[in-house]
Amino acid sequence: MISLPLQRAKATAIGDTVFSFATENGRTVYFSNLEPFDCHAEGDRAARLLRIARFARHGVRHKHLMEAFGVGRTTVHRAQKRLAEDGERSFHAPRRGRGASVLVGETAAAAERLLASGMSGAAAARELGVSVATMNHNRRKGRIGRGGAAPAAPQPEAAPLDRSARDRRDREAPMGRAARDAAGRVAASAGAMAEAVPRFDEPLSAVANGGVLAALPMLLREGLLARGLEHLSLPKGYYGLASILLLLSFLFLARLRNAEALRRQAPGEWGAILGLDRCPEVKTLRRKVRALAADIEPVRGWQRALAADWLADAAPEGPVLSVDGHVKVYAGRKGRLPKHFVARQKLCLPAATSYWINLLGGRPLLCLPKALDPAMAAALEQDVLPALEALGLPGPAAPDLTADPEAEPALTLVFDREGWSPALFRRLARRGIAVITWRKGGKGEDWPEAEFRTVETMIHGPGGGRAVKVRLAERRIAPAGGPEMREIRRLLDGGRQMPLVATGFGMPLQDAAGALFSRWAQENYFKYMREEFNLDALPVHGLAELDPEAEIVNPAWRELDRGIRQRQAKLGPRRNRIARLLRGEPSAAAGDAAARLQAECDAIEAEREELMRRRKDAPKRLRAADLDEAQKLDALPAGEKLLLDIVRMIAYRAETRMMAAVADRQGVKQRPRRTLGALFQAAADIIPDPAAKILRVRILGTASNAGDAALEQLLDELNQTGTVFPGTDLRMVYELPETTAKSAIDVA
Repeated sequence: MISLPLQRAKATAIGDTVFSFATENGRTVYFSNLEPFDCHAEGDRAARLLRIARFARHGVRHKHLMEAFGVGRTTVHRAQKRLAEDGERSFHAPRRGRGASVLVGETAAAAERLLASGMSGAAAARELGVSVATMNHNRRKGRIGRGGAAPAAPQPEAAPLDRSARDRRDREAPMGRAARDAAGRVAASAGAMAEAVPRFDEPLSAVANGGVLAALPMLLREGLLARGLEHLSLPKGYYGLASILLLLSFLFLARLRNAEALRRQAPGEWGAILGLDRCPEVKTLRRKVRALAADIEPVRGWQRALAADWLADAAPEGPVLSVDGHVKVYAGRKGRLPKHFVARQKLCLPAATSYWINLLGGRPLLCLPKALDPAMAAALEQDVLPALEALGLPGPAAPDLTADPEAEPALTLVFDREGWSPALFRRLARRGIAVITWRKGGKGEDWPEAEFRTVETMIHGPGGGRAVKVRLAERRIAPAGGPEMREIRRLLDGGRQMPLVATGFGMPLQDAAGALFSRWAQENYFKYMREEFNLDALPVHGLAELDPEAEIVNPAWRELDRGIRQRQAKLGPRRNRIARLLRGEPSAAAGDAAARLQAECDAIEAEREELMRRRKDAPKRLRAADLDEAQKLDALPAGEKLLLDIVRMIAYRAETRMMAAVADRQGVKQRPRRTLGALFQAAADIIPDPAAKILRVRILGTASNAGDAALEQLLDELNQTGTVFPGTDLRMVYELPETTAKSAIDVA
């Protein structure tokens, strides 16, 4: 007879079996259908593992045990193996230790002194007579290596609250799912509390996306809060500015593409990451973002402060910056946006353009949103230079490169051929700004191969540079209207010559060429940000009004210009046909055909001249306010877009900072961003230790031992930063599970 599975109310079912369990009066009770058959104390982890092993031995699928008990596959396997090899008694016997692996007392104090003096961990271990593994273990645990007093002895960890228990608690919250802080929310609604303070009061196991906390040190180093709290502010409320900025950056790093993705996430899990009872719901988060971006000037001030810090770290003098435009396509139907040519789709589509200024390796520096695209050459002078001048570039001491071409430029801009304008290059050179770009127009005859020489140039990327050998040649040119420039050509293996120009003569030949060849890093940045950080997403569903004083191309002038070009295109083939007829043998038919074609040409030419006359009388540009109602244009909200793009930039730069430590352990085929993406999406135990002022984050669920080994060095470096979680006094300590960490050390 087949038994129909039945579960008691509020009991957690174990898959599709007849078994379930529930917590009652401090005990975990197990049921077969509706009948209880076993129990143990709620916090007894060993007893719980024994029940998991029993269920596994009797055929319950591991998948169902993992989902019901909130444990990993490895835990189930180990419990089952332990039951088979050592019996049930082993679950209640004290675990045998591996020896004295904790440094305490005088030994710990001596280790602190040796490390503070600059001695390496291995040398300090030899000096103290302990193993290198023991030294690394204690540094990774945060017990030594920070210059403070070592703990007298390790304290046993309390049993962490597992996923199932948290879910039950969140469902029973009095003010909605996971809203357990009723007193704080009432105080915030009454205006008696400025914001909720993060609190980590209890150990939690397997918090979803808890691995994203590993990015906290780098996010803070990039200025997420230090500069954000200076320029931005929020009204009083339960969720403060720091919590909102941290949540936004964590969401991007965890690859949650927009705020709507929170609807499919457990709010209590994200609250555990933030140190709160739950994260804000989607409407609240959107309202907070809208409030932050209501006035765009503080957002711009935040960006300028961040860019000044990033620029000082990267290039204290004579920086080389890459400039490019990025088109954000609008697919909605609520309004009319100006059309732009989208190169990746080869179409003219409603869109908005942003001009991005990146450092040479692709790291973002500034984002300048534009409702109307003035084209690259105009944007360089009207938008890019004023933004850089606000950062002190090129500066009052910049040399006049037209008077002294050999002088060191105060700033070098790298862009594609869309910005080609010799007259602009001359104006920039007078201000001490050099340019490097592809040459536009006919390049003339090929240069003799004897002029080319093989040099080694550096191609820059976000993870560093790589040297490549190329064949280059150089000549001086003076295009009409422009300053004297260097034309540099690269000779490809197939014999093709690629010309580029540079207005600064002080930069070595290979460095100038390498700067332009490194533009791939900025193109890859756009591609990566679209795919991973949802760069092209609309920040809000609504639209903004276009600035009434903004100048746009007159639609009537554009229509006349289109008609002129269409008729010009019709004239060419007809005139060519007439010439062929007249060159052939004279005949009546040929003469009649030529006459008909000439009559058509005369009519088309008359129409063309009439359109040219009307175009001359029509103004080429109009104010947006002067457009007819049917021609009115809208714009994307610049404030929200800029705010979220800045958070994306910080998140990307934080991830980039973490790449090197991971790549060092990956061998030849390095994919550090994939490993970091998996880290940010991994579950983690979050274990506070208020006595030692430590917040321990134990990363779980990595894919392989190789992945653990790649993360080990990164976690060690993060521990050395001594990062304190904002709003608390708890220092972050990152680690892998004990057995995994040990095996990774042994393999290394």
